Amino acid sequence: MNKCIVGALLFCLAIGCGEKLEVRVTVRNPLSWDRQKETVEIGWAELQKKLKGVTDSTILVLNAAGEEVPSQVLFKGEKQPQSLIFQTDVPSDAEAVYRLVLGHPQAYRPEAYGRFVPERMDDYAWENNLVGHRMYGPALEATGEISNGIDVWVKKTGELLIDEWYRTGDYHKDRGKGMDCYKVGRTLGAGALAPYRDGKIVLGNNYIHQQTLDNGPIRISFRLDYAPFQVGKEEITETRTIALDANSRFNRIEERYTGIKDSLEVVAGIVVRPEPGQIWKEAEKGLMGYWEPQNNDNGDNNGHLAVGVIFLQPAKEIVEREGHLLGRVDYPVGESFVYYMGSGWSKGGVESPESWLKMLEQEREKRLHHLQVSME
Repeated sequence: MNKCIVGALLFCLAIGCGEKLEVRVTVRNPLSWDRQKETVEIGWAELQKKLKGVTDSTILVLNAAGEEVPSQVLFKGEKQPQSLIFQTDVPSDAEAVYRLVLGHPQAYRPEAYGRFVPERMDDYAWENNLVGHRMYGPALEATGEISNGIDVWVKKTGELLIDEWYRTGDYHKDRGKGMDCYKVGRTLGAGALAPYRDGKIVLGNNYIHQQTLDNGPIRISFRLDYAPFQVGKEEITETRTIALDANSRFNRIEERYTGIKDSLEVVAGIVVRPEPGQIWKEAEKGLMGYWEPQNNDNGDNNGHLAVGVIFLQPAKEIVEREGHLLGRVDYPVGESFVYYMGSGWSKGGVESPESWLKMLEQEREKRLHHLQVSME
Protein backbone atom coordinates (compact mmCIF):
# COMPACT_ATOMS: atom_id res chain seq x y z
CA MET A 1 0.00 0.00 0.00
CA ASN A 2 1.22 3.51 -0.81
CA LYS A 3 3.05 5.05 2.18
CA CYS A 4 1.07 8.30 1.87
CA ILE A 5 -2.21 6.37 2.10
CA VAL A 6 -0.95 4.44 5.14
CA GLY A 7 0.08 7.71 6.79
CA ALA A 8 -3.30 9.28 6.12
CA LEU A 9 -5.10 6.26 7.54
CA LEU A 10 -2.99 6.32 10.70
CA PHE A 11 -3.66 10.07 11.10
CA CYS A 12 -7.40 9.46 10.71
CA LEU A 13 -7.27 6.73 13.33
CA ALA A 14 -5.40 9.06 15.68
CA ILE A 15 -7.83 11.97 15.47
CA GLY A 16 -10.98 10.35 14.14
CA CYS A 17 -11.78 10.55 10.42
CA GLY A 18 -14.24 13.25 9.52
CA GLU A 19 -13.24 15.50 12.45
CA LYS A 20 -12.44 19.13 11.67
CA LEU A 21 -8.72 19.83 11.43
CA GLU A 22 -9.12 23.58 11.96
CA VAL A 23 -11.54 26.17 13.27
CA ARG A 24 -12.10 29.48 11.50
CA VAL A 25 -12.39 32.49 13.82
CA THR A 26 -13.80 35.78 12.59
CA VAL A 27 -13.22 38.89 14.70
CA ARG A 28 -15.30 41.97 13.90
CA ASN A 29 -14.72 45.52 15.11
CA PRO A 30 -18.06 47.39 15.46
CA LEU A 31 -16.43 50.76 16.20
CA SER A 32 -15.50 53.54 13.80
CA TRP A 33 -11.80 53.53 14.68
CA ASP A 34 -9.05 50.92 14.37
CA ARG A 35 -8.38 48.57 17.27
CA GLN A 36 -4.82 47.37 17.68
CA LYS A 37 -3.26 44.62 19.76
CA GLU A 38 -6.52 43.88 21.54
CA THR A 39 -7.19 40.56 23.23
CA VAL A 40 -9.65 37.99 21.89
CA GLU A 41 -10.86 35.31 24.32
CA ILE A 42 -12.45 31.99 23.32
CA GLY A 43 -14.01 29.60 25.81
CA TRP A 44 -12.13 26.31 26.05
CA ALA A 45 -15.23 24.12 26.27
CA GLU A 46 -16.55 25.61 23.03
CA LEU A 47 -13.17 25.15 21.36
CA GLN A 48 -13.00 21.49 22.42
CA LYS A 49 -16.34 20.82 20.75
CA LYS A 50 -15.13 22.25 17.44
CA LEU A 51 -11.49 21.10 17.39
CA LYS A 52 -11.31 17.51 18.59
CA GLY A 53 -8.14 16.42 20.33
CA VAL A 54 -7.03 19.91 21.27
CA THR A 55 -4.99 20.27 24.46
CA ASP A 56 -3.37 23.21 26.19
CA SER A 57 -0.03 22.28 24.56
CA THR A 58 -1.31 21.54 21.03
CA ILE A 59 -3.12 24.68 19.88
CA LEU A 60 -1.88 27.15 17.27
CA VAL A 61 -3.42 30.43 16.13
CA LEU A 62 -2.67 31.38 12.50
CA ASN A 63 -3.48 34.69 10.83
CA ALA A 64 -4.83 35.13 7.30
CA ALA A 65 -1.29 34.83 5.90
CA GLY A 66 -0.76 31.52 7.70
CA GLU A 67 1.65 33.02 10.22
CA GLU A 68 1.63 31.87 13.83
CA VAL A 69 0.19 34.40 16.26
CA PRO A 70 1.22 34.33 19.95
CA SER A 71 -1.49 32.83 22.16
CA GLN A 72 -2.02 31.78 25.76
CA VAL A 73 -4.19 29.12 27.33
CA LEU A 74 -5.76 30.49 30.52
CA PHE A 75 -6.37 28.32 33.57
CA LYS A 76 -7.68 31.11 35.85
CA GLY A 77 -6.39 29.22 38.87
CA GLU A 78 -8.11 25.96 37.91
CA LYS A 79 -6.52 22.62 36.97
CA GLN A 80 -8.14 22.46 33.54
CA PRO A 81 -7.94 25.02 30.70
CA GLN A 82 -10.65 27.69 30.80
CA SER A 83 -10.06 29.74 27.65
CA LEU A 84 -7.68 30.67 24.84
CA ILE A 85 -6.52 34.23 24.20
CA PHE A 86 -4.59 35.94 21.42
CA GLN A 87 -4.27 39.53 20.24
CA THR A 88 -5.57 41.06 17.04
CA ASP A 89 -5.54 44.20 14.90
CA VAL A 90 -8.92 44.99 13.33
CA PRO A 91 -9.60 48.13 11.23
CA SER A 92 -12.72 50.20 11.86
CA ASP A 93 -15.99 48.46 11.00
CA ALA A 94 -14.07 45.51 9.53
CA GLU A 95 -13.14 41.88 10.18
CA ALA A 96 -9.99 39.85 10.76
CA VAL A 97 -9.90 36.09 10.17
CA TYR A 98 -7.81 33.50 12.02
CA ARG A 99 -7.46 29.72 11.98
CA LEU A 100 -7.09 27.54 15.06
CA VAL A 101 -5.22 24.31 14.30
CA LEU A 102 -3.53 21.48 16.16
CA GLY A 103 0.21 21.90 16.55
CA HIS A 104 2.97 22.76 18.97
CA PRO A 105 3.32 26.50 19.61
CA GLN A 106 6.60 28.34 19.73
CA ALA A 107 7.98 29.74 22.97
CA TYR A 108 6.54 33.26 22.84
CA ARG A 109 8.32 36.24 24.35
CA PRO A 110 6.41 37.24 27.51
CA GLU A 111 4.87 40.71 27.50
CA ALA A 112 2.97 40.34 30.79
CA TYR A 113 4.38 39.05 34.06
CA GLY A 114 3.88 39.20 37.80
CA ARG A 115 4.95 37.52 41.00
CA PHE A 116 4.95 37.47 44.76
CA VAL A 117 8.10 39.21 46.01
CA PRO A 118 8.97 37.82 49.46
CA GLU A 119 12.44 39.38 49.31
CA ARG A 120 10.82 42.86 49.34
CA MET A 121 8.40 42.67 52.25
CA ASP A 122 5.84 40.46 50.44
CA ASP A 123 5.05 42.87 47.62
CA TYR A 124 2.97 41.56 44.75
CA ALA A 125 4.28 43.20 41.57
CA TRP A 126 2.96 42.92 38.03
CA GLU A 127 3.65 44.54 34.67
CA ASN A 128 3.34 44.39 30.92
CA ASN A 129 5.29 46.04 28.13
CA LEU A 130 3.73 49.45 28.95
CA VAL A 131 3.07 49.78 32.70
CA GLY A 132 3.94 48.33 36.09
CA HIS A 133 2.21 48.15 39.48
CA ARG A 134 2.52 46.64 42.92
CA MET A 135 0.46 45.96 46.04
CA TYR A 136 1.65 45.58 49.60
CA GLY A 137 1.67 42.43 51.71
CA PRO A 138 1.82 41.13 55.28
CA ALA A 139 5.56 41.51 55.91
CA LEU A 140 5.36 45.24 55.22
CA GLU A 141 2.32 45.58 57.48
CA ALA A 142 4.30 43.94 60.29
CA THR A 143 6.70 46.90 60.16
CA GLY A 144 3.79 49.29 60.73
CA GLU A 145 3.54 50.41 57.09
CA ILE A 146 -0.09 49.83 56.13
CA SER A 147 -1.53 50.43 52.67
CA ASN A 148 -3.97 48.66 50.40
CA GLY A 149 -3.61 51.24 47.63
CA ILE A 150 -2.29 50.54 44.14
CA ASP A 151 1.26 51.64 43.31
CA VAL A 152 2.41 52.68 39.82
CA TRP A 153 5.77 51.99 38.20
CA VAL A 154 6.33 54.09 35.08
CA LYS A 155 8.17 52.65 32.08
CA LYS A 156 9.75 53.91 28.85
CA THR A 157 10.76 50.47 27.57
CA GLY A 158 8.90 47.35 26.48
CA GLU A 159 11.22 45.23 28.62
CA LEU A 160 9.88 43.44 31.67
CA LEU A 161 11.64 45.05 34.63
CA ILE A 162 10.27 43.58 37.87
CA ASP A 163 13.02 41.03 38.45
CA GLU A 164 15.80 43.43 37.47
CA TRP A 165 14.52 46.25 39.66
CA TYR A 166 13.98 44.07 42.71
CA ARG A 167 17.39 42.46 42.22
CA THR A 168 19.20 45.80 42.15
CA GLY A 169 16.86 47.71 44.45
CA ASP A 170 17.53 50.73 42.24
CA TYR A 171 14.18 51.87 40.88
CA HIS A 172 13.46 55.20 42.54
CA LYS A 173 15.54 57.08 39.98
CA ASP A 174 15.13 56.94 36.20
CA ARG A 175 18.18 55.18 34.74
CA GLY A 176 16.74 55.18 31.23
CA LYS A 177 13.99 52.56 31.54
CA GLY A 178 11.56 54.12 34.02
CA MET A 179 11.14 54.33 37.78
CA ASP A 180 8.90 54.21 40.83
CA CYS A 181 8.11 57.83 41.66
CA TYR A 182 4.45 57.31 42.63
CA LYS A 183 3.55 57.92 46.27
CA VAL A 184 0.78 55.77 47.77
CA GLY A 185 1.07 55.97 51.56
CA ARG A 186 -2.17 55.39 53.48
CA THR A 187 -4.37 56.11 50.46
CA LEU A 188 -6.11 54.22 47.66
CA GLY A 189 -3.23 55.15 45.37
CA ALA A 190 -3.99 54.72 41.69
CA GLY A 191 -7.63 53.65 41.74
CA ALA A 192 -8.15 51.02 44.42
CA LEU A 193 -11.69 50.37 45.67
CA ALA A 194 -12.93 50.80 49.25
CA PRO A 195 -16.23 50.78 51.17
CA TYR A 196 -17.78 54.20 51.70
CA ARG A 197 -19.79 54.62 54.89
CA ASP A 198 -21.23 57.80 56.45
CA GLY A 199 -19.44 59.97 53.90
CA LYS A 200 -15.99 58.52 54.61
CA ILE A 201 -13.58 56.07 52.97
CA VAL A 202 -13.08 52.87 54.99
CA LEU A 203 -9.55 51.67 54.30
CA GLY A 204 -8.53 48.05 54.72
CA ASN A 205 -5.02 46.80 55.45
CA ASN A 206 -2.38 45.02 53.38
CA TYR A 207 -3.32 41.77 51.67
CA ILE A 208 -2.80 38.55 53.64
CA HIS A 209 -2.78 35.94 50.85
CA GLN A 210 -1.89 35.96 47.16
CA GLN A 211 -2.35 33.52 44.28
CA THR A 212 -1.09 33.87 40.73
CA LEU A 213 -3.78 32.59 38.35
CA ASP A 214 -2.09 33.00 34.94
CA ASN A 215 1.33 34.38 34.11
CA GLY A 216 1.97 35.44 30.52
CA PRO A 217 2.94 35.64 27.82
CA ILE A 218 -0.18 37.76 27.12
CA ARG A 219 -2.02 38.04 30.44
CA ILE A 220 -0.98 38.21 34.07
CA SER A 221 -3.81 37.60 36.54
CA PHE A 222 -3.78 37.08 40.29
CA ARG A 223 -5.96 37.15 43.38
CA LEU A 224 -5.38 38.98 46.66
CA ASP A 225 -7.29 38.23 49.87
CA TYR A 226 -7.64 40.70 52.73
CA ALA A 227 -8.30 40.13 56.42
CA PRO A 228 -11.77 41.00 57.76
CA PHE A 229 -12.21 44.66 58.68
CA GLN A 230 -14.96 46.72 60.24
CA VAL A 231 -17.36 48.75 58.09
CA GLY A 232 -19.86 50.36 60.43
CA LYS A 233 -21.38 47.49 62.42
CA GLU A 234 -20.44 44.86 59.85
CA GLU A 235 -17.24 42.87 59.55
CA ILE A 236 -16.50 42.26 55.89
CA THR A 237 -13.79 40.53 53.87
CA GLU A 238 -12.37 41.60 50.53
CA THR A 239 -10.94 39.75 47.54
CA ARG A 240 -9.37 41.48 44.55
CA THR A 241 -8.79 39.66 41.28
CA ILE A 242 -6.66 41.67 38.87
CA ALA A 243 -5.78 41.00 35.22
CA LEU A 244 -3.49 42.94 32.90
CA ASP A 245 -2.97 42.13 29.22
CA ALA A 246 0.02 42.94 27.03
CA ASN A 247 -0.24 46.21 25.10
CA SER A 248 -2.85 47.68 27.45
CA ARG A 249 -2.54 50.39 30.08
CA PHE A 250 -5.70 49.23 31.85
CA ASN A 251 -6.19 46.58 34.53
CA ARG A 252 -9.45 44.70 34.94
CA ILE A 253 -10.23 44.60 38.67
CA GLU A 254 -12.91 42.35 40.10
CA GLU A 255 -13.80 43.19 43.70
CA ARG A 256 -15.78 40.91 45.97
CA TYR A 257 -16.93 41.83 49.48
CA THR A 258 -18.54 39.29 51.79
CA GLY A 259 -20.30 39.82 55.11
CA ILE A 260 -22.58 42.62 53.88
CA LYS A 261 -26.10 42.34 55.27
CA ASP A 262 -27.96 45.11 53.46
CA SER A 263 -26.36 47.61 51.09
CA LEU A 264 -22.92 49.05 50.53
CA GLU A 265 -21.57 52.07 48.71
CA VAL A 266 -18.00 51.88 47.42
CA VAL A 267 -15.55 54.37 45.95
CA ALA A 268 -12.64 54.00 43.59
CA GLY A 269 -10.06 56.54 44.64
CA ILE A 270 -7.11 58.29 43.01
CA VAL A 271 -4.84 60.14 45.42
CA VAL A 272 -4.55 63.85 44.53
CA ARG A 273 -1.34 65.83 45.06
CA PRO A 274 -1.22 69.24 46.79
CA GLU A 275 0.13 70.99 43.67
CA PRO A 276 -2.23 71.76 40.75
CA GLY A 277 -2.88 69.01 38.23
CA GLN A 278 -5.66 68.33 35.74
CA ILE A 279 -8.81 66.40 36.67
CA TRP A 280 -11.66 64.94 34.63
CA LYS A 281 -14.99 64.05 36.21
CA GLU A 282 -17.56 62.45 33.91
CA ALA A 283 -20.03 60.76 36.25
CA GLU A 284 -22.57 59.93 33.51
CA LYS A 285 -19.87 58.03 31.63
CA GLY A 286 -18.45 56.49 34.80
CA LEU A 287 -15.04 57.93 33.95
CA MET A 288 -12.54 59.90 35.97
CA GLY A 289 -8.96 60.85 35.22
CA TYR A 290 -6.03 62.69 36.74
CA TRP A 291 -2.93 64.26 35.20
CA GLU A 292 -0.51 64.75 38.08
CA PRO A 293 1.66 67.83 38.57
CA GLN A 294 5.27 67.44 37.47
CA ASN A 295 7.19 64.97 39.63
CA ASN A 296 10.55 66.28 40.87
CA ASP A 297 11.85 63.39 42.97
CA ASN A 298 15.65 63.36 43.37
CA GLY A 299 15.70 66.93 42.06
CA ASP A 300 14.93 65.63 38.55
CA ASN A 301 12.16 66.52 36.13
CA ASN A 302 10.41 63.14 36.07
CA GLY A 303 7.51 64.29 33.94
CA HIS A 304 3.84 63.74 34.70
CA LEU A 305 2.03 60.59 35.82
CA ALA A 306 -1.51 59.94 34.61
CA VAL A 307 -4.12 57.77 36.31
CA GLY A 308 -7.70 56.91 35.42
CA VAL A 309 -10.68 54.79 36.44
CA ILE A 310 -13.50 53.50 34.26
CA PHE A 311 -16.80 52.11 35.54
CA LEU A 312 -19.10 50.29 33.13
CA GLN A 313 -22.03 52.25 34.56
CA PRO A 314 -22.66 55.86 35.59
CA ALA A 315 -21.15 56.93 38.89
CA LYS A 316 -23.47 58.37 41.54
CA GLU A 317 -20.95 61.18 41.88
CA ILE A 318 -17.30 62.00 41.26
CA VAL A 319 -15.87 64.37 43.85
CA GLU A 320 -12.61 65.54 45.40
CA ARG A 321 -12.66 64.51 49.03
CA GLU A 322 -10.27 63.19 51.70
CA GLY A 323 -7.27 63.87 49.47
CA HIS A 324 -8.69 61.75 46.65
CA LEU A 325 -10.62 61.96 43.45
CA LEU A 326 -13.49 59.60 44.33
CA GLY A 327 -15.98 57.84 42.07
CA ARG A 328 -18.94 56.57 44.12
CA VAL A 329 -21.16 53.65 43.08
CA ASP A 330 -23.42 51.06 44.71
CA TYR A 331 -21.86 47.66 45.31
CA PRO A 332 -23.99 44.72 44.03
CA VAL A 333 -24.39 42.74 47.27
CA GLY A 334 -23.85 39.01 46.75
CA GLU A 335 -21.99 39.57 43.48
CA SER A 336 -18.66 40.91 42.27
CA PHE A 337 -18.01 44.42 40.99
CA VAL A 338 -15.80 44.91 37.92
CA TYR A 339 -14.10 48.14 36.92
CA TYR A 340 -10.90 49.26 35.19
CA MET A 341 -7.95 51.37 36.26
CA GLY A 342 -5.01 52.50 34.17
CA SER A 343 -1.89 54.62 34.22
CA GLY A 344 0.54 56.42 31.95
CA TRP A 345 3.60 58.65 31.92
CA SER A 346 4.50 61.72 29.89
CA LYS A 347 7.96 60.22 29.29
CA GLY A 348 6.58 56.82 28.35
CA GLY A 349 3.96 57.09 25.63
CA VAL A 350 1.33 59.45 27.09
CA GLU A 351 2.56 62.83 25.94
CA SER A 352 -0.20 65.17 27.14
CA PRO A 353 -3.36 65.47 29.25
CA GLU A 354 -5.39 65.45 26.03
CA SER A 355 -3.85 62.17 24.88
CA TRP A 356 -4.58 60.59 28.27
CA LEU A 357 -8.23 61.66 28.17
CA LYS A 358 -8.54 60.19 24.67
CA MET A 359 -7.07 56.89 25.89
CA LEU A 360 -9.58 56.79 28.74
CA GLU A 361 -12.51 57.49 26.45
CA GLN A 362 -11.41 54.91 23.89
CA GLU A 363 -10.86 52.27 26.57
CA ARG A 364 -14.38 52.86 27.84
CA GLU A 365 -15.76 52.41 24.32
CA LYS A 366 -13.80 49.18 23.86
CA ARG A 367 -15.17 47.76 27.10
CA LEU A 368 -18.73 48.68 26.15
CA HIS A 369 -18.38 47.47 22.54
CA HIS A 370 -16.38 44.26 22.60
CA LEU A 371 -14.82 42.73 19.53
CA GLN A 372 -17.40 40.35 18.08
CA VAL A 373 -16.03 36.81 17.79
CA SER A 374 -17.56 33.90 15.86
CA MET A 375 -16.22 30.38 15.21
CA GLU A 376 -17.02 27.89 12.46
